[in-house]
Amino acid sequence: MRRMTLAARRARQFFRRPPPPRWFRPTLYAAGGALGLLLGASLGVWATSSGLVARTGQALVAQALAVTAKAGLAVGEVYVDGRVRTASEELRERLGIAVGEPLLGIDTDAARERLEQLTWVERASVVRMLPDSLYIRLIERQPLALWQRDGRFTLIDRAGRVIEGGPDDAAPLDQFGHLRVLVGDGAPREAARLFALLSTEPALSERVVAATWVGDRRWSLHLDNEIDVLLPEQDPLGAWRLLAAKARDEALLDRAISVIDLRFLPNRMRLRLDPSVLTDQPA
Repeated sequence: MRRMTLAARRARQFFRRPPPPRWFRPTLYAAGGALGLLLGASLGVWATSSGLVARTGQALVAQALAVTAKAGLAVGEVYVDGRVRTASEELRERLGIAVGEPLLGIDTDAARERLEQLTWVERASVVRMLPDSLYIRLIERQPLALWQRDGRFTLIDRAGRVIEGGPDDAAPLDQFGHLRVLVGDGAPREAARLFALLSTEPALSERVVAATWVGDRRWSLHLDNEIDVLLPEQDPLGAWRLLAAKARDEALLDRAISVIDLRFLPNRMRLRLDPSVLTDQPA
């Protein structure tokens, strides 16, 4: 083997690449990783913006739900409790759930919200009953009174809300002729307090057939024997109890009077005689 001359060795050493600095390889690896992350993020953004991820996820979920339905977790029965006035066809349409649909795929909260949009439904709950049933509990709105306004009658519930619906779900008003009639713009808002007041004297309350909210401050009642009772703005409960005591102890409501005015004097009342009685008196 020929020995390399001194000049050749020096030339070889001259042309040899110098070793990389210590920071070179870590920097190269970091740059490569950053480039990989950038490319991955770019692909992720593209896939998301193009809907690929969503479509792929939805397809996987649909396939999984189909498998559960074939395994027996599909809607076979729908049980409804509490339905009295809500039409079954309307309930079925608003529920939007078909027999055979995957039970685990039903959004019970969304179904509940749809049901609570029905005219007669105040609150609803929708619960899955494995393996193949759906249980629906309805709490329907309870009619409290008829509200007369602008020459027409509408139903109001115990919360003072108007019960209005289309011709298919609104019950004929003649079914509610036994309810009291309320008059006045603010009458529905004050109805619950009025009925709570009347309930303190049940026997007298049964004789109230109508009530008018006057001046947005007090009630005037109309009894079944055509007597008008004017309640005061202040302490209507005390006036109501006074009237009940007089009716009970002195048969006040059997007299020939047309108006009982309780607005001015505490523990007293003003009576107005029936005009027909006055005209019948002999000259």
